[in-house]
Amino acid sequence: MLVYLEGPDDSGYWFLSDEDGNSFRFVKNHEDHPIAAEMLGWKKPEGLDDEEAVIMDSLDWLMEHIGEEFKPPAHVEAYFKELFDKDDGEDDDEE
Repeated sequence: MLVYLEGPDDSGYWFLSDEDGNSFRFVKNHEDHPIAAEMLGWKKPEGLDDEEAVIMDSLDWLMEHIGEEFKPPAHVEAYFKELFDKDDGEDDDEE
């Protein structure tokens, strides 16, 4: 499974979306940028210790990768799997 990085929206949120248009809100707060970027492959530059500088570096990395495909982190993949399984179950009820 691959997901696409989208964002930021007008509220500053970032999303990982699947090919069906389902989205997972990936970054909710300004402080979440480094954790989210690291899950997709960003590495904190050596010697960069200022919290705001780390956030800005990770934000720049995310901006450079908008629209790219990524293997989702396990919790995101589980979210999409649950959506898929739920959709599968609903289709069975309609037949």
